[in-house]
Amino acid sequence: MPEGGWRRPRCARIVAGIVTGVAFGTATPVPALAEADPFEPLNRAVFEVNRGLDRFVLRPTTVTYRFAVPVRIRQGVGQFLDNLLEPVHALNAGLQGDAAGLEVALSRFLLNTIVGLGGFIDVAAQAGVYRDPRGFGQTLDRWGSAPGPYLVLPVLGPSTARELAGLGIDALSTPHYYLIRRSGIDFSFQAAETGLRAMTFRDRHFEQVDAGLAGSLDPYASARSVYWQLLRGRHAPPDDPFDDTELDFDAFEE
Repeated sequence: MPEGGWRRPRCARIVAGIVTGVAFGTATPVPALAEADPFEPLNRAVFEVNRGLDRFVLRPTTVTYRFAVPVRIRQGVGQFLDNLLEPVHALNAGLQGDAAGLEVALSRFLLNTIVGLGGFIDVAAQAGVYRDPRGFGQTLDRWGSAPGPYLVLPVLGPSTARELAGLGIDALSTPHYYLIRRSGIDFSFQAAETGLRAMTFRDRHFEQVDAGLAGSLDPYASARSVYWQLLRGRHAPPDDPFDDTELDFDAFEE
């Protein structure tokens, strides 16, 4: 199944909702999870800062990027960035005891790196081997860790305490991180990669993000609600597949 079982158009709509903070399942019911927002005043403040960054920095930059760079090149750049994370997906699939997921991630990485010009061309997807993203936040969930409180991170947007910890581990798990550090240009490369990832994300979901920013009376509450649903979908156990048709997209039209 493409994208780890997610249908791409539906996934784009989900992501558009949570990205109102700027671009970038558990077995617990979503309503219970949604109550875990003890830092709401601070989160709302960061959320508004992120919206400002999107309005005045990320969106204008992405508009220029979309105008100046042909769509096929932009797609290739995004696929190259995706390919850099396949070793992280492989590691987490292994930690989750998922041999099939490990095989998919390693196969994709080797095939796209060797045949697909470093991932610029997604040869694996053309052969029917689709991305199945795995993060350490998902691994922690498989190990029984609770999500913790809802957080809105500067620039990165919605998260939880568990996902934040997972994000840090994932960053340290990327092989190219260590290769770049040895070159002595780690900070400049990481800054460029982070900016390019944000711009690529905004480009991929441009219209949906714009609609999410403008289409809700309380974008913060809507983003939080859909983020919890997205998190549940990401971490749904294999024997309880998440049905994304249950997501409440009407929250963004209130």
